[in-house]
Amino acid sequence: MATLAVDSNILKRKNSIWTLIKGTDFVTMLTALSASIYGLMLVYSASYSSLSGGRVISSDVRSMLVSIIIGFVISIAVSNIDYDVISKLWPIIAAGCVGLMIFTFFFGVAPESRPDSKCWIDLKVFYFQPSELLKVGFIISFSYHLDLVRDKINKLKTIIPLVIHGAIPVGLVLLTGDAGSALIFLIMFIGMLFLSRVNIGYFIAGFCAIFVGFAVAWKAGIIDGIQRQRIVALFYPEQYADAMYQQTNGKIAMGSGGLFGQGFLHGNMTQSGAVPVNESDMVLTVAGEEFGFVGTMAALLILFFLVLRVIKIAMNARDNVGYLMCGGIAVMLFAQILVNVGMELSLLPCIGITLPLFSAGGSSSLCIYLALGIEYSVYRFSRAPRETLFYTK
Repeated sequence: MATLAVDSNILKRKNSIWTLIKGTDFVTMLTALSASIYGLMLVYSASYSSLSGGRVISSDVRSMLVSIIIGFVISIAVSNIDYDVISKLWPIIAAGCVGLMIFTFFFGVAPESRPDSKCWIDLKVFYFQPSELLKVGFIISFSYHLDLVRDKINKLKTIIPLVIHGAIPVGLVLLTGDAGSALIFLIMFIGMLFLSRVNIGYFIAGFCAIFVGFAVAWKAGIIDGIQRQRIVALFYPEQYADAMYQQTNGKIAMGSGGLFGQGFLHGNMTQSGAVPVNESDMVLTVAGEEFGFVGTMAALLILFFLVLRVIKIAMNARDNVGYLMCGGIAVMLFAQILVNVGMELSLLPCIGITLPLFSAGGSSSLCIYLALGIEYSVYRFSRAPRETLFYTK
């Protein structure tokens, strides 16, 4: 009898776990986990030569591993909550994200190389970047806003509040000195407006405004210092060799890998530390040098498949909010891939944007899994709403 009771308890626990994961988008989940595992290998290699004192893994690998595990658990929990409920909690979510950004402005910390960029909060255990959480909060709140005005989306009195909504996160991250994240928010804003079928005329006017604003900021010296140098260096690399050092060495490392690479932990430039910040911003150079062209393309194909999968879930969503949420997640991922790869190929200035799920950075991985949890929720509730724990009509 005792044995039967124990077996019954085990069966109940298994059933409860199955209830949590049943109906989850396993294709997206496995794709994301594949990217994270590959990313852990690259970050481990990038930090391998710096290990000392008998350490097995670096702090970057440890924080990345912890964030993946926590993020995965959170994504499963979020997937069991109806995304419609999540969208209606936007005021609380937005207030929390904005509050964290304001806190960062006053009490944030910055790397030694960029004392003007106070983008992180020191949690003692690890550093957290609130702008990553703000991306998820923006997707939720902006999706709800766009859905609310979908029947009058092309009226000027509708567009103006939407522009103000989009300008808030851009302004908040700029105040902390994080120009890279500001660019990602701008792309997300434009992309989500496009998904909402806003008239093309507004986009033309917006691009003109951005161009004029950039020209004024450049002329007035608002864009100054290292940011200005990195932009100019793209056109005159020989004259700004110091500013292009990271990107130049990164391209050499990728090119030296050939078709199949020099082998895991055997990349000459990776192991010598010749490419600065190759555990995060320049992580693709590790793939290129140690796994070659094949390894680089494998990383990019995994990410693009993930983006396409999220887009597919968006197209099959049961309503407009689900469509916009998944669309926003896809745009966020695509924007970060585009900017990071552009940086590593010297097509864009180096502005500190990580490659999603591949780069070191606990905040980024954790918040991407949180966003994917929302995608899982859209998938689950659009297909079998009554098979979830927290179903609400």
